[in-house]
Order: sequence, then C-alpha cells, then structure tokens
Amino acid sequence: MMFPPEYEEFASLIKYHVVYTLVLRVLPGDRETIAKTPSRLGKAYVEVLNQIELDIEKELRNIRMRLRELNGKIVEEKQEESARIVQSSLKGIMYKHRFNNIMLHHDCEDTIKAFIQGTKPVLS
Repeated sequence: MMFPPEYEEFASLIKYHVVYTLVLRVLPGDRETIAKTPSRLGKAYVEVLNQIELDIEKELRNIRMRLRELNGKIVEEKQEESARIVQSSLKGIMYKHRFNNIMLHHDCEDTIKAFIQGTKPVLS
C-alpha cells in the first residue's frame, strides 16, 4: 500500500496530539501536588506548569487545524494494557497507530523538559 505524500506529516501530528493530550491530563495533578508541598519556590513551579499548559493547548489547536487542512482526523483513541491505539483517517483512508506506553511516558517527560527549556519537543 502506498501512503499519500502527506502521510509522514499526518503521522507526526497524530503522535504529537497523543503526547500533548497525555501531558495535559497529568499537569493538573502535578500542579496540585506541588501546590500542597511545602516549598520555597512552589508558586514559581506552579506558574511554570501553568505556562506549559497554555503553550501545549496552543500547540494542540495548531495541530488540529493542520489535521483539518490535510483532511485528516482522529477517529478513536483507546488505552490498552501496554499501548495506546489511535484510529485515524487521512483523506478517507483509515490508519491504526500503536504507541507503546513506556515510550509515551518518555515522550511526555521530554515534552515537559523541552517546554521548560523553551524549545520544541522532538518525539521518538
């Protein structure tokens, strides 16, 4: 099967979407934990996480817009024991992406580090 020319960009956008969505799910709990912990710089850490959340939400909007421009979309996401499975569609053709949970964990950590450093994350 031949992939359309836009497939590589599409697959990359899907992965960034999955990782960014996972990071957004984790950030509120981390913020709450840091806020409750006695720390001299706790407020600063919470503010950094707040800014990261805003930046990731902006990136997600850009990703969704680009997916629409490519005539692509995420149809379904589901979590299995060892992987996250994403069904997507590009120009009416269905694709199935499988992301290993351990690799997603590392990508989420690398994403947070990159946003702290002010750089764009590079996913594995």
